[in-house]
Amino acid sequence: MKLHYFAMLTFGLCAITGLKAQEKPNLIKLNIWPLTVGNVSLEYERSLNEHLSLNGTVSYRPSSNLPFKSLWDSAFDDRNNILGEAKLGAFSITPEVRFYVSNKEVLKGFYIAPFVKYANYNVHTKITVDESSYHREVSISGALNTFTGGVAVGSQWKIGQDIYLDWRIIGPNYGFNKGTFEGRTPLNGDEQREVKKQLDEFDSNLLKIKKEVNAEGVTINTSGPFAGIRTALSFGYHF
Repeated sequence: MKLHYFAMLTFGLCAITGLKAQEKPNLIKLNIWPLTVGNVSLEYERSLNEHLSLNGTVSYRPSSNLPFKSLWDSAFDDRNNILGEAKLGAFSITPEVRFYVSNKEVLKGFYIAPFVKYANYNVHTKITVDESSYHREVSISGALNTFTGGVAVGSQWKIGQDIYLDWRIIGPNYGFNKGTFEGRTPLNGDEQREVKKQLDEFDSNLLKIKKEVNAEGVTINTSGPFAGIRTALSFGYHF
């Protein structure tokens, strides 16, 4: 009988301990680094036990000038400044599974996190044909969609009452892209030749680009591999 009561007490204590560990399983975070270029990136993390959690990131950037212009200049051969007045908007969603490798407290310590990422990039720009006999602007808009997967490493600390700091050190990812951009502007023969010349001089070492120019305007398609790197410095609230 005493053994029975002891077993019930032990089970009750374990259940209470497990319940307390899960009293605050949630963490909502704001990544402060993207704010410098107009992005808003929010994360939600939920612990499953002391070593495992699920984390999701949603990022949004309203359409505005290209950030880090020097990086774009290095990635594209843009002799005619087609991207000079471009506007970029972006949305992405990234689910991940986090494995906390050493710490026995939930949502704390060094972690390894496999993830997948879907991103949509909206671009608006124009090609300007300025000859002595005519002037034509071809507005181009469309979207580039990417799907990648990777593994991130980082560490998370509790720095105050229910306040956490998450440093995702690095998260390389690799996958594929597909994009379509169109400019529906009627073009005569001379205009088509000049637009095609400018597009032939526009290329990238990151994307495979297919270009088509006809009397109805311009179509640009992208495809092939796509790579990126995720980093973050986020402040979170535990609840």
